[in-house]
Amino acid sequence: MKKLISLLLILVLAVGMFSGCAKKEDDTTMETTNANGATEATTPTADKTLRIAVDVDLPSVDQNIATDGLSFEVIAAMIEGLYSMDEAGSLIPAIAKDYTVSDDGLTYTFNLRDAQWTNGTPVTANDFVYSWRRLVDPTTASEYSFIAEVAGIVNAAAVTAGEKPLTDLGVVAKDDKTLVVTLDRTVPYFLSLTAFAPFFPLNEAFVTEKGTDYAQSPEGLIANGPYKMAEWNKGYGFKLVKNETYYDAAAVEIGAIDYRVIKDPQTSALQFDSNELDVVKLTAELVDNYKDNSAYTQIDASYVWYASLNNDDPIFSNLNARKAFQHAINKENIVANILNDGSSVANFIVPTGLATGPDGKDFRETSKNDYGLFDVAAAQKYWDTAKTELGITETNIEILFDDSETVKKMAEFIQAELEANLPGLTVSLKAQPKKNRLEIMREGDFQVGLTRWGPDYADPLTYLELFLIGGSSNTPNFTNEKYDELVKASSTTLAADAAGRWEAMKEAEDILLDQFAGIAPLYQAGYSYLINPKVTGIEPHAIGTPFIYKNVKIAD
Repeated sequence: MKKLISLLLILVLAVGMFSGCAKKEDDTTMETTNANGATEATTPTADKTLRIAVDVDLPSVDQNIATDGLSFEVIAAMIEGLYSMDEAGSLIPAIAKDYTVSDDGLTYTFNLRDAQWTNGTPVTANDFVYSWRRLVDPTTASEYSFIAEVAGIVNAAAVTAGEKPLTDLGVVAKDDKTLVVTLDRTVPYFLSLTAFAPFFPLNEAFVTEKGTDYAQSPEGLIANGPYKMAEWNKGYGFKLVKNETYYDAAAVEIGAIDYRVIKDPQTSALQFDSNELDVVKLTAELVDNYKDNSAYTQIDASYVWYASLNNDDPIFSNLNARKAFQHAINKENIVANILNDGSSVANFIVPTGLATGPDGKDFRETSKNDYGLFDVAAAQKYWDTAKTELGITETNIEILFDDSETVKKMAEFIQAELEANLPGLTVSLKAQPKKNRLEIMREGDFQVGLTRWGPDYADPLTYLELFLIGGSSNTPNFTNEKYDELVKASSTTLAADAAGRWEAMKEAEDILLDQFAGIAPLYQAGYSYLINPKVTGIEPHAIGTPFIYKNVKIAD
């Protein structure tokens, strides 16, 4: 599942529109727009604003349409689902006070707390039923409709395909405060999905009333969470203010979050230096300037970059050619000198920090972590064997990649490594816009493609299912029946056997990366930020919602 133009005029306008600061705002009456579009006077209970630089405008605040991290972050600041996450990434009750689950693990009954929307209506079980049905409704055309099937909700696939009516989806409101969800199989990560934006509730009357205007402006939005939207100046930024009707409003200590769209990273850094911003993401070329700054912060992510080796290609249909590629690249050089942003070498496909097993340990703690280690001697041995098996002494390959500057630098480095370490190999490069690159890879018209995947839910299957035979995301065209058997069993016959499915997923990863070397892992992404030392309580998360701001505090 599924992340900063230096035009003076734009900057002047942007700064002018968002002239507040991590300073105090006047403790006087201010005007805001409520969920019904009316102007109302409010007196802030908190007097501080968190100022965040982003390099893109807000794509969507419709939870059934959004697909990007920034949108999920903002939606989660305004709407709470059944559960949320604490600082450590553990689930905590939100709109659900608690739940019970049937003995067979297939029926979840959630008891809802007293909460209300910003239009004054209570949050009810029907708000979840309406939202989840809207998610899988073919007329919504949500790119995340598949997530309901991943969650195991009864009839999700058939409803999404238009084969069954919305009312057949396995979610019902027993009464206003009781939500019942029925699954078609045991899903160990089901609860974690309830903290993900596509599963948040929606007020049916409000969404219906707004129609096509829903989620297009502050007036077209409704909230039940810590904040609500007060301003949205598209292209320049947007502002969230504290939601005084939130059931836990007393825990929210700041008055506003001010997002400013600044596409030039140097400009963002300079504004941070002049105390005009509190949170800025650094690009690689800026990291060295700030590594010793007290504001410098590294944040881990769960995106894993890898080289997709087309297993149907005449060269990469050979196992030893794939293994030679795996071992020929100095990945440490990539993360240290090209990225320089907190990313780390990946000798795996299931990332660190993704999921905890039945033993209470991270998947990586008890799994192998030495897939595709940089080893020139091993690479050349595999390559010599491959050339003999293929009946060649020299050959050419092409690497396909996104046309961004950082990925281009990585591709050029990989090109140099392969040509230096695999005698007789000549490498050409093909840069394409990301959309085109994805389409070329889906069609299988490539040899090597540099790509990445980010998790949709906190379980190794969010990565391992990518490489199932016939899967739309299986761009390396990896084919192994034992692998398929293990991965499918992990969500079906082994679903109730926590230890057994964990071992099955470890074995599947070993088949993919070692026994058959279907892909070549490169690195796990990390990010470098400048965060005002006076700011505490920003909670980064590798899964679902990138940042949660409910507990932010700003010191005087």
